[in-house]
Amino acid sequence: MDDYLDIFGQQTFAINIQSCFCFSLPDNSACPKIIDTLTKGLERLNTSFPWLAGQVVNEGLGDGDTGSFLIRPLQNEAQLVVRDLQHDPSIATMNDLQRAKFPISILDQNILAPRNIFPDSQDVSAPVFLIQANFITGGLILTFVAQHNVMDATGLTNIIHLFSKACQNENFTDKEIRDGNLPRRDIVPLLEDSHTIGTELDRYMVKPAPYRHPSDSPETLMPKCSWTSFKISRHSQEALKSIAMASLTPPSFVSTDDAVTAFIWQSVTRARLRRLDPSTHSTLMRAVDVRGVLGISPLYHGPLQSNVYTEFLMRRLIEEPLGSIALQLRLAVSDKLHLEHHTRTIATFLSRTPDKSTFSFGASIDTTTDLIFSSWAKLEGCCFDFNLGFGFPLAVRKPKCNEVEGLTFLLPKTREGDVVVAICLRDEDIEELRSDVVFMEHAEYIG
Repeated sequence: MDDYLDIFGQQTFAINIQSCFCFSLPDNSACPKIIDTLTKGLERLNTSFPWLAGQVVNEGLGDGDTGSFLIRPLQNEAQLVVRDLQHDPSIATMNDLQRAKFPISILDQNILAPRNIFPDSQDVSAPVFLIQANFITGGLILTFVAQHNVMDATGLTNIIHLFSKACQNENFTDKEIRDGNLPRRDIVPLLEDSHTIGTELDRYMVKPAPYRHPSDSPETLMPKCSWTSFKISRHSQEALKSIAMASLTPPSFVSTDDAVTAFIWQSVTRARLRRLDPSTHSTLMRAVDVRGVLGISPLYHGPLQSNVYTEFLMRRLIEEPLGSIALQLRLAVSDKLHLEHHTRTIATFLSRTPDKSTFSFGASIDTTTDLIFSSWAKLEGCCFDFNLGFGFPLAVRKPKCNEVEGLTFLLPKTREGDVVVAICLRDEDIEELRSDVVFMEHAEYIG
């Protein structure tokens, strides 16, 4: 095993992504059978996709060169971790979680995940794919962790789907095996060698951090932020799209995702204006799956994700009709030729740059005013049962992770079509949001 990661996997972020599935179990007698099912499923999965049993390593790191990221075999480390938390009084029961609607605030990555999103200093390896089965009173929380240089949210969801098939002893299709094992190194088409990259990537260039005097207190520099979550029902999503479309003239179109994203952005901005000047600019950085525009299979698992940016003055952002904001979000992703060229420009720049730490999608983001937005709403999740014998999961969530102000996720839709928003904000902004009548008309606070 010696798999060179694709050019987007050569970025130096070296973080993980997580997703957890919550199942109700009537009693603990099924635990041994569940562990056996998961173990055999993982063995079948690794047989067809051997790179999943690897780890990410860096080679060639030196002065002015961030080296190359590759997949190498993972030695002496279990991919499946089992934790029995049924007798730990500090852990919520499945009934408690269900009554509380599975708030992100009590789903702690330090307990439920085998790796944190931001690796700990003591982590000596970076496994490609891990699973942790957490048995709690009345239930199972199954957490999946993937190394982000190897997979994005689409890739992780694809792998979880394949794992569910493996647990049911279903055969993988030829296409699943072929596209899931595509060579990564040159999969992203670069621009011609003669192409000159101008100023279009300036916003991605990392600038040196300003000097801060050692006497500056952490409290002054770092406001208290927390993760929280809200549910937006299917009915409210439909209502928001109708409101957005009502202010537009044909043939203008926005998706439900556009309308919901615009609604959240406007609402967070209103909350933030309690402490910010209305003439301040706010940017929404929105993750985009670029497999389609690059002509790459949707079953390719690598991190083929770019970002688009939409910017407004805060005053205008809260005064404009919802449809106007949603339309600008739609226009940012609708020009497929531009998105393709821009993505290839980024890939070309990275391929020509030995020190890739100079590049970051979020280099120009100000987390005090901006939002970093990733939608998993269209990704399957609630339809995977892993052959455990207990039906579909009660909920699919991201566990609470390190606080990053402005980081926002739309989680996979429930089978009823509801969507949960997981968002990290200053505590004062969360309180403002909870008291916002317009926001709470369409959102239900979970916590």
